[in-house]
Amino acid sequence: MAGESVKKHNGTHRAAFPIGLAISLLALIGLAALIVLLSAGIKNIAEKNKDFSEYNKMLTPVVLIDPSGFDDITKADMSELIEMSVWAILKSDISPDTYTIGEGGIIIPENDVGEQFKKLFGTEVTPVHATVEGYEYEFTYDADAKTYTIPITGIVPIYTPKVIEKKESADKIILTVALISGEAWQQGPDGAMVEPEPDKYIRVTLRVKDGQQFISAIQATTTPETASSASTSENTTENQDLIDKADVVAKESTESETQNETDEKGESIT
Repeated sequence: MAGESVKKHNGTHRAAFPIGLAISLLALIGLAALIVLLSAGIKNIAEKNKDFSEYNKMLTPVVLIDPSGFDDITKADMSELIEMSVWAILKSDISPDTYTIGEGGIIIPENDVGEQFKKLFGTEVTPVHATVEGYEYEFTYDADAKTYTIPITGIVPIYTPKVIEKKESADKIILTVALISGEAWQQGPDGAMVEPEPDKYIRVTLRVKDGQQFISAIQATTTPETASSASTSENTTENQDLIDKADVVAKESTESETQNETDEKGESIT
């Protein structure tokens, strides 16, 4: 009997071993799948942030001047397009010895401005070179030398961009961009810069051609739905508070009237 008991006990272990192995394998498969999903999610987030970072960099010299809106690049203000192109060069981390410095400032060849113009706006419009009058500065064009002279002064950008939404189709990409005032940034107690609330929002349409993206429209737009929803929610909460207060006042008023009627009846009976 003892031997039989031992045999049964050993048989139970033999059956349990493959079951345990199967569970371990399933656990490992599940863990591997989870790691793959997490990696894919992290990669997607990183790619999205990278995309937005690239767009923010691209749009920095564009929104810096608070440009006028246009529904089509052919209807844009040429002076502003040239101004954006010059700023794109200045914001491109150029080496100090890239350009000559003259009496009036940095000398940039017309060809360089034209090349940057094409990178931003494509070839649907041809740059018309001329002196640009910006906000408290001037980019002076020399038609004979075919150069621009850029004054060396510290200039605070009117706006900096923050892309908050991207929608794309086969031939275009639409970006919703928050414009942050360049003068509204403040330093927090820990020394870090505190981002202010956006002044306004714009919609930037990029035309996709041969794998490249060019600005084709800049239009004003309303506050995005996410921000609107938060605002609506706050207003609803405030309104609900007023309603609740009104209910309390009405209830107190009704109770007071009821008490007065009771008192009057009591006096008349007396």
